[in-house]
Parts: sequence; C-alpha cells; structure tokens
Amino acid sequence: MNVRIAAVGDPGHEQDQQALAQARAQSVGPAADLEWWPFAPSEATHRRFDHFDGLWLMDWPRDAGSEPVRQATWLAHQQGLPVIVSPTEPPGWFVGQARERAAYRIRGELERTRAAELEAAEREPRPFVHQMRGPRYRWWRPLLALAVALAVLIACVIALMVPSELGGLLDSEDTLVDPLNPWAALVTNLLLASLIPATLIGLWVGFRRSPWRVLSVAGRMRWGWLGWCALVVAPLWAVYLAVSWVVFDQEVLDRPEHWGALLAITLITTPLQAAGEELAFRGGLVQGVGAWFHSPVVALVVTTILSTAFFAAAHGSADPWIIIELGSLAVAGCWLAWRTGGLEAVIVLHVVNNVLIMGTGILFGGLEESFVDGTTTGSPVSAAINVAGTSLVTAALLWLARRKGVAPAGWRTPARG
Repeated sequence: MNVRIAAVGDPGHEQDQQALAQARAQSVGPAADLEWWPFAPSEATHRRFDHFDGLWLMDWPRDAGSEPVRQATWLAHQQGLPVIVSPTEPPGWFVGQARERAAYRIRGELERTRAAELEAAEREPRPFVHQMRGPRYRWWRPLLALAVALAVLIACVIALMVPSELGGLLDSEDTLVDPLNPWAALVTNLLLASLIPATLIGLWVGFRRSPWRVLSVAGRMRWGWLGWCALVVAPLWAVYLAVSWVVFDQEVLDRPEHWGALLAITLITTPLQAAGEELAFRGGLVQGVGAWFHSPVVALVVTTILSTAFFAAAHGSADPWIIIELGSLAVAGCWLAWRTGGLEAVIVLHVVNNVLIMGTGILFGGLEESFVDGTTTGSPVSAAINVAGTSLVTAALLWLARRKGVAPAGWRTPARG
C-alpha cells in the first residue's frame, strides 16, 4: 500500500526543500510506504488533490494570490483528507491518518475495478442457453429460480381460480376442461399466460440478471424480427393445416353455441397462452438448466431433451405419435432459439398453430378435437405431416434469419449477445 501525501511548498524556499528532503529521508523501513509529491502553491488546486491521502502545507498562504490554495485546502478537509500546516516533516498522527485514508482509497479502487470487471463479464457475448450463466452464477441459482417461479405461478392460479369458484363460474373440474365453455377457455388461457410473469420473476430473483434475456440475447423482444416470422409462418402453416384437412377428409360441422365469445377469447388470449408456454419450456427451463453446463453445446442437447419431455408430458397424452408431433415443435423451438438467439420465431410458430387450429375448430366445428389431452391419439400419417411441416417452416425461418442478419453464418453456430 502506497500512501500518497501532497507536499505544498515554495520550490525556491530552502527551508521548504530541506523539510521535504528530511521527510523523504525518513521514508525508509516501516515508513517505506510513504510517497511525497511536491507541489508549488501555484499548482495547488482541488482537482490535483483528489487522489492523495494527505495534504501537507509547509506554510499557510496569506497573500491575496493564494486564494486557490486556501480553497483547495478547505475542500480537501471537507472530503476527509487529513491536512496539516508544518514547516517541518509531519508528525506521526498525521501519517497515521493518511494511512487510514490510503486504505480507504485502495478499497474504493478495488471495488471500482471489480465493478468494471463484473460489468465487462455481464456484457460478454453468450448463446441463448447461457444467458443466465453470468458472473454471479452459482450452482443453486437455477433451483432458486424454479422455486420462485413456482411460487408466483401458484399465486396466479389462486388469483384466477378462487374468484371463478366463488362466483360459481367453474363449479367442477369438468367445467374447467370443457372446451366449449367460454369462461373455462378464458381461465385456462390466462393460467398458461401466467407462466410469463412466473418465468420472468423467477429468473430475475434466481439469477440476479435481466429477465428479459429470456426473450432474446438482445435482452428484449425483437418486434421487427417477430413480424417477419409471422409473415413467413402464417401462410406456410395454413397450407400445412389445409393439407391435413384434405388428407384426413375432415368435414364442416356445427359451430359451438358460444362460438363468437370463444373466437374472441382465442384471438385475444391464445397468443399470451402460447407465449407463456414458450417462455417456460423454451426459455426459463432452457436457460435455467443450461446454466449448469460449462459447454453451451452440452447445455443445448440436455435442455432440448428436457424441454421436449416436459412439454409433451404437460399435454397429458402418452400416444407416441402425439409425442412426436409435440416433440417436433419443442425441438424446432430449441434449435431456432439457439440459431436466432431468441424465442420470437418459436413464439410465432406456436401462436399461429394454436390460433389457426382453434379458429378453424370454432368456425368449422370440431373444437373438442383441437385440444391434446390424455385421451388424444395420433397416427403415423399425422405425425409425418406434422414433422414435415415443422421442418419446412423451421428451414424457412432460418433462411430468413440468415438474410436478416439475425442468425450467424454456419448452420450450427449460435447467435450471441
């Protein structure tokens, strides 16, 4: 530790020079940490004393031209800098105070250095799966994030379910899962949409990083890119559903009784429901578990498997063909997030899929078959068409991402930010 002491004296005054020489001569052994920095009175300004630990004036300035020296001395004293006026080398108490000031200064410098290093580490570019693996990462942070997210989700469920049950709007479990009941459809969508605040708050509390990193490596929703994704996905997915309609020879049936309310609820809240599922399964889960792995590639593989498994399990069907269909969206979503650095593309894919399927089910009948539950079964043909459609849309989105500069060159290279 070096103790910096500013010595203000007249360089043309022999006594001042002797006092400074004597002080330097004694700065040996236990006092080797002392540094004496000479200043002429004309050089003495407040700014020059900012980085010193003590101010030694060999004579108190009295003439009118020394006002800057007096002001600098007063400001230094106000800021806690030890000040002494002495024609000879300063006494021990002054040096002791200067050492205390030096220790305080050095601690501040170390804290500023650590803060700068932390900020640099925060800004280090990372792939999507490692957005939560920042400088404050600890192994327990994903568990804390999960616990907080579950607590927020439970609070949201209580806030939605209790008024509905007290009002008699949902008087049984069968009513809640009735796809033809507008209130049940609204509550179900809002319950899934509550995954958005649950995920954001969980990541914020658990990792002490910006939760908006779950949206993209840019730390925000890239609305322009999301709009381009919608322009690509909507027509391609409509063609896929039309092909499925023709292949399985589906018929136009009667609309449900409350089709107008159901359609409005679908258009308004289904995008939030789909976004909630994506933030949870392709966002929070991927980034939370991914933080455990040093290698981003390993993190991608592990989180893709987990995301696919949990996403399929959440829909309740154990049919292998339905699992393949759900898995195709999960795998495509993880890969799109890896390559584009965000959830925009898969959110659009999920929203368009749900809105079109629900919308056609409401307008052309068969809404009950639009939902996947424990009794839903698929077929090899439906699974093959779904995988082909998902692959085509994913390829188109990645091509567009390359053109727009969202995805880097190389089909395996992740976007970073």
